[in-house]
Amino acid sequence: MSRAEKSAKSEKGDAQDALDAYLRLLESKGADSEVLALRRRVLTRLNLIVRGQPRTTTIFRSAVDALLSLCAPEDRPGAMTAAREYYYFWIGDVKKVTELNARSGFTTRHVRLPVLASFDDLQQRMSDAGFDSFPPSLELYLGQLYELGSEEDVLGERGELLKPLLFLLHDQPHHPDSYRMAVDAMLLHLSDSFASETFLTIAREFFYYWLSFPDADVRGQFGAAQPL
Repeated sequence: MSRAEKSAKSEKGDAQDALDAYLRLLESKGADSEVLALRRRVLTRLNLIVRGQPRTTTIFRSAVDALLSLCAPEDRPGAMTAAREYYYFWIGDVKKVTELNARSGFTTRHVRLPVLASFDDLQQRMSDAGFDSFPPSLELYLGQLYELGSEEDVLGERGELLKPLLFLLHDQPHHPDSYRMAVDAMLLHLSDSFASETFLTIAREFFYYWLSFPDADVRGQFGAAQPL
């Protein structure tokens, strides 16, 4: 066996070990066999895309973009979530994996969410559905910002970003995993990097409101808040 062949075999083994370690962690946290099989299938494909390339953030992001293009639209948020969690196993950052695990940073559920061509299309879908039933968390969050002195245009911007997020979360289990995947679904609708960063900041702020103040019919169905 040539040196190049040995190197390729070793790299394949390293990637497989990383994937196996990630899936073992999810299994230990309660992920069922269907979720484990789905993530194995998705991340095996991702490993094939990055095979033979340097283990850098840029390479990984490009590979994730390629992976998402191969997924059905409704499975892209779940694939994006899985890839983000797997990244630290792929680069061998044990410290970061430990840190994320300590703050419940790994998801164990799969949520299928619609992904449309653009943010405008998502807003139009929400309008066409006549969706205007928002949980009390939205009013409480925006009210708190108002009390803190936020201007009307700031409140309007945040409401415009959070309402489609809540539309995606409608009828989904009231669980942090649903929120994380809905956030990833929203990011897939935001092509501008500044808009994406703005949304992430807002989503992190809003998470605790959403988790703590749901509609009356889902209160009591969730436990203590976990970091987003």
